[in-house]
Amino acid sequence: MRRFFWNVLTDIDFHLPLYLVSTGYWIHQPQVVRREGYKGFQWIQCFDGQGMLEIEGITIPISKGQGMLLYPGVPHRYYPLVEPWTVQWVEFNGNFADPLLQSLNFPKSLVLYITKPDILLAKFNEMNSLYSLRTSMSSYDGSHLLYGLLLDLFRYTSTSDTRSNHEQYEHLKPVIDYIENHYDQQLTLQNLADQLAVTPHYLCVLFQKTLGTRPFEYINRFRIRKAKEFLQQSPALEIKAISCKVGFESPSYFIKLFKKNEGITPKQFRDLHAIT
Repeated sequence: MRRFFWNVLTDIDFHLPLYLVSTGYWIHQPQVVRREGYKGFQWIQCFDGQGMLEIEGITIPISKGQGMLLYPGVPHRYYPLVEPWTVQWVEFNGNFADPLLQSLNFPKSLVLYITKPDILLAKFNEMNSLYSLRTSMSSYDGSHLLYGLLLDLFRYTSTSDTRSNHEQYEHLKPVIDYIENHYDQQLTLQNLADQLAVTPHYLCVLFQKTLGTRPFEYINRFRIRKAKEFLQQSPALEIKAISCKVGFESPSYFIKLFKKNEGITPKQFRDLHAIT
C-alpha cells in the first residue's frame, strides 16, 4: 500500500525559503535505484521492518527509529531487507534548504537515529492531510510544517545511537536550573559540575556540544538577560546595584561586557526601552 501527495507548485512556492514538493508513505517500500541522485532533498523515515541504503560507497541498514536525509544529486540505492519495510517521506527544496541544513549540522546525506519518532510522525500526518485537502494557504502552511520538521530533526536525532540534542539538553538541565537559581552568586566550574557528578572538564565538553558555548559564557549571557529585565522594569535602580544583583563583582566589567554583547551601554539600553 502506498499514498503519494504532490504539491501543485506555483510561484508562491518558488519564492518561499522552503517548500514541500511531495509527501507520502509506503507500507511495502520497494527497491529504489537513483544512479544520478534525485532532484530534491528527501527525508525518509522508517516505521517498521528494515531496509538498506547504499550511498557514497557505504552500506547502512535502516531500521525502525532511523531515517535517511538525502541531498540532491547524490547517487544512491535503497531496498527492503525485512518486510514490510514501512517508510514515510517528504521531498522538499527552496533557497534556504541547503543553508538551513548546514546550520543544523546536517552538512551532507546522513542516516539519523530518532529519539522521538512519534513527534516526527505527527508532522508527517499533518503534511499528508494538508496536501490531500489542498487549500489556498497550503504553500505557506506546508513551508511552516517543513521548517518545524527540520527543527525537530535537529532536536530529536543524532548521527549515532547516542543522545539527541534534546536528550543532551535534558541531561544538562540540572546545571541550567542551578545557574538560573544562583546567577546572583559566585559560581565555579566545580559548583556546576557537582550538579551532574561529573568533572569540570567533562562539563565544559557537554556545554560546548549541547549549547555551542562554554559554561561561563552562558552564565554571563544569562546575567546580561537578567540585567536587561532590571534595567527596563526597575528605572530607579542604579546600574551599579543592578551589576551586583545579577552577580557581577565589578560594575565596570559589567558595563564592558554588556556593551560587547548588546552593542550599547546599560544606560543606553535603559533609555531605549524606557516605559513612558
